[in-house]
Amino acid sequence: MTKTILISGSTDGIGLETAKHLAGAGHDLLLHGRNPAKLERAVQAVTAQGGGGRIEGHVADLLHMAEVGELADRVAAAHPKIDVLINNAGIYRTSDEVTAEGLDVRFAVNTIAPYLLTKRLLPVMGAGARILNLSSAAQAPVDLSALAGGRRMEA
Repeated sequence: MTKTILISGSTDGIGLETAKHLAGAGHDLLLHGRNPAKLERAVQAVTAQGGGGRIEGHVADLLHMAEVGELADRVAAAHPKIDVLINNAGIYRTSDEVTAEGLDVRFAVNTIAPYLLTKRLLPVMGAGARILNLSSAAQAPVDLSALAGGRRMEA
């Protein structure tokens, strides 16, 4: 049975390899990336895997919560049913440590963005839908002062 699957952070690494594997199984894939050129290359690479499913690219920078909301709205408008959401996008090192809102960049991208994306997509995810959240060393340890924007975290 063909599933509609959204994979955030699917322009390289685990996200891209997952997309290639799922494309070979014939699923409809919604790939996400923040860089339009990298996303187009990923869409081409995943399409080349065959399988017959539709492959779409969706650009959004998960550092900006407005773009996360716009991504969710675009996906929900185009797809009345999402079967699987894979929250894979993440950031570890960056030259910009704090968002315009004063949050640690890693926390915004790795925690808040997937939460917001998931929450916004829940209306198009049925009872049998699945949500997979990936994490990395960038997730630990949590420093509550940095979380609240009170101090910068070291990479």
